[in-house]
Amino acid sequence: MRKKLFLLFFMISFCFAEIPHEFSNICFCIINLPFPPYQRNVVRLVESEDGKIYGIVSESPYGGGFVFAMDEGEKIKRISRLPDDILQIDSIVFNPELTWTWDKTYKKILVVDNTGVLKVYEKNSPAREISKISGTRPFEPQGYQISRAFAFDKDGNIYTAGKDGFLFKFDPETYKIEKMKIQLPAVKGREAWASLDAATLADDGTIYLGTFDGYIVQFNPETQTIVNLGKPLRQQRIQSLVFYKGVVFGIGGEPDGLPRWFVYDPKTRSFELGGTLKDKNNKLIYEPINTMILTKNGQIFGSFFGRLGSLFKIEMVKTK
Repeated sequence: MRKKLFLLFFMISFCFAEIPHEFSNICFCIINLPFPPYQRNVVRLVESEDGKIYGIVSESPYGGGFVFAMDEGEKIKRISRLPDDILQIDSIVFNPELTWTWDKTYKKILVVDNTGVLKVYEKNSPAREISKISGTRPFEPQGYQISRAFAFDKDGNIYTAGKDGFLFKFDPETYKIEKMKIQLPAVKGREAWASLDAATLADDGTIYLGTFDGYIVQFNPETQTIVNLGKPLRQQRIQSLVFYKGVVFGIGGEPDGLPRWFVYDPKTRSFELGGTLKDKNNKLIYEPINTMILTKNGQIFGSFFGRLGSLFKIEMVKTK
């Protein structure tokens, strides 16, 4: 009996072993936006070649919004448009209901419209329809299964999930689209909800995907294989992922619940569950994450959703 108890204790200890990249303190340092309510919903952040960060604010789901720039001192200034080397199509970038991304050159915008059709926009050109990739959910004839994120590989190919969670690969140079034989994980019967919530590219070319049901997936684009790493949180939804100093840092949780952070370490193949989000004053943060980026100098910036949304910068202290 004692031997069985010892083995059980050993197994539990192994499953919850601390990983080398345990973070003892994570602070979501709030960066105030000098804008009134309803003009603080930052839906996208992008870093230009010169290191300046630009933000896109959506004022309505009908295309209204504006752009701001943030300098190195985190001073924010409203501007008329994004730089000329970053394509801006107002009806796309200011619409928070659309799933879209730039290609690696920032000269093209990919969007999945509200009927699940993948389109490509270029400057001074009409939309080019590529393919219908999304299906509908059971008993929801208008409930299209539209992912809310795209993933990139090192060659600039772009991926997202479509009908029943199958991945689609798109080459923005040749406009070739391929439905892959790779399917995001889902409980049997929930394949129609297996859409892509978030993604990040690791230094070694591995892509980490977060699904609607809250699974984290390791995707190797060269071998075209995936590994289901499991669910770090009980809740559905993965709000954002970034690859930071050798680990995957993520925030998950449902929009009407408390967001929580976690870390996945590829070396130990284990999760560290962090908890709720807090600011410098240890105040709980209730708003979900809209967007999160890792800058060239290794800083993480992001935004909280809502009429009183704000920017944040993450400061992490790693235990020794």
